[in-house]
Amino acid sequence: MQTNCVRSGQIEVGIITHEGKDFSSIGASVVGRTLTAYTRCTHGEIHLTSWCGQTILACRSEVVQRYADDSMAIMFRLTANRFIVGYALADDGMLFHGELLRHGDEDDARYLARQLADDFAQLDADDEEAFAFNEEH
Repeated sequence: MQTNCVRSGQIEVGIITHEGKDFSSIGASVVGRTLTAYTRCTHGEIHLTSWCGQTILACRSEVVQRYADDSMAIMFRLTANRFIVGYALADDGMLFHGELLRHGDEDDARYLARQLADDFAQLDADDEEAFAFNEEH
């Protein structure tokens, strides 16, 4: 199995070649205020990386809330009262969906991180339910 990435502007495509067939998926991307990336835990700090493992964001992070399934609401502190806030499936090697929050304080960032985590957790639950239904039929 081989993996590689193709980048076009702010969008990355991850490609896996397995048994002579190519499988591709959108990797890390930045579109407007929305960010999709992957978590990497290094020395107790969570950073964001591309699908291929290149660091995208390495700054102070805070796990706002951890859920029973290891998913989490997380915030990254940027300069000038800006934050990246969102939802990650786990703290290492898993998908992160988030948004840029401008002109907010830490309480605003924590609140928005929890809101986004709740929204994405519901989407994940809906997907799991639909997948289970399709497997049964």
